[in-house]
Amino acid sequence: MKKKGFTLIELLAVIVILAIIALIATPMIMDVIENARKGAAIQSVNGLLEAGKQYQVESMMDGARETEIDLTSDILSIKGSKPDSGELIYDSLGNMSIIAKYGKYCIEKKFLDEEPTIVTREECEMKASEKENITTKIYGIKRDINTSETTWERIEDAEELEANAIKSESELETGVRNDFDEIYPWSDIETYTYDVEKKEVTSWYNEEKENFQFDGSKGEVLTYIPTFYYKRYQDEENEYILISNKNLEGYTRSESFSIGRYTMSLGEDEKVHSKSGISSLKGKTITEFRDYARKLGSEFSQLDYHYFIIQLLYLVEYADYDAQENLGRGNVANSAAISSGECDKLGMKSGTLGNDGKHSMIYRGMEDIYGNIFQFIDGINVKDHQAYYICYNPSQYAVDTFDGCYQKLGYALPISTTRSWLIKLGYDSSNSLIGLPIEVGLEDKVDWSHVKMYITDYCDTRLDNTSGIIEYGGGYGWTEWQSGFWYYRVNHSNNHANSNDVGSRLIKYK
Repeated sequence: MKKKGFTLIELLAVIVILAIIALIATPMIMDVIENARKGAAIQSVNGLLEAGKQYQVESMMDGARETEIDLTSDILSIKGSKPDSGELIYDSLGNMSIIAKYGKYCIEKKFLDEEPTIVTREECEMKASEKENITTKIYGIKRDINTSETTWERIEDAEELEANAIKSESELETGVRNDFDEIYPWSDIETYTYDVEKKEVTSWYNEEKENFQFDGSKGEVLTYIPTFYYKRYQDEENEYILISNKNLEGYTRSESFSIGRYTMSLGEDEKVHSKSGISSLKGKTITEFRDYARKLGSEFSQLDYHYFIIQLLYLVEYADYDAQENLGRGNVANSAAISSGECDKLGMKSGTLGNDGKHSMIYRGMEDIYGNIFQFIDGINVKDHQAYYICYNPSQYAVDTFDGCYQKLGYALPISTTRSWLIKLGYDSSNSLIGLPIEVGLEDKVDWSHVKMYITDYCDTRLDNTSGIIEYGGGYGWTEWQSGFWYYRVNHSNNHANSNDVGSRLIKYK
């Protein structure tokens, strides 16, 4: 029998059919492989996050709260291979941000993201190159522990720098020298508006100065403080404060946050606001103010330990405790608090438009940060008029609480039977940011005006055997000696300051 084979046409037909199948199937197969690789990379990052949680628990047992980890190191105990590059960062609340590169995949999870996602390789490489190319800068000050001088000595990259604030309308026109206007992180502090319903930024001051609205019509008016690194420490002779743009050994990361440009006010909607042209909300307890802030969203709280971050920024910039001399007296001689917004003309400049004690002052987008009205600092409790306790987790702030997240500071409240002036702040290496009063005095030198020695500010820590909370700054617009960046008053009232001279200020976490 004669054998029959495939004709050329039949072979061509088969080849065409196979090519079509390959054309259709290959991308599908490649997509499956690609998705599998992407999934494996994301899964690896999830593994890193789990290892990060374990490391966090172990670190917190040793007193650490914030860390930046190089993912190519051996710090984390992980299964499988390490990423080619990457870092994991903890913020002050213990949230984690991660960026890791596996081959051509770059996976990122920001602090508020629920799950890690893949970003472009270009984005990943840009983040890495930007970090590598940043020149390390350290701006520092130091001061003799036993001196009575208010000034600090500038050190490191802060030597020869100068900072001045506006003190009048004429200086607003001519300008004053402030070298820190061009230096990070001060240069990146900026006021913006925020829609609490949509949870989005609606405008930035520097992008639309002429049309920027301070009146709240575009949302809450807040001031953004960028991420930076700090180190506060003491030796036998001096105390030091250093601020850097990069994470260096022994430094602590201050995660970015926002603070109300103005003190809290209450709107017709029964919600608190930070906006211009309105009177401060008063007559509420610290707990009521806290509840008002939380109603705006889980990202909001009232002013807390972040106040000490603001103090560090001011001190390194001006190298002098005497803020009223450098920034302006504030509203301290007006017989009453005045409405917000008097410093809107100053924009992001610091100072005052009138230094006669009857005008508001502003420090880099934070109006009346002292003067005009007392303000609460949340998360700090005082036990039996002796021990300070601090908590860094706003979801757990509570009065009369001395356990859980609240940890005892390594120094005590100064015992005083009379109103005194602040001489020295405490230092606890495990809580280096927090500097609260440990020594008061100068009763024989008091003239109830402005003292130009030591820390310059008045401090009310009169003896009381009950627990208390911390208020600071202000004086209801009528007492200069009850005003200043380091004014503190321990309030021991049972209702925790339901008073017409005490207000509050919003904090928004990243």
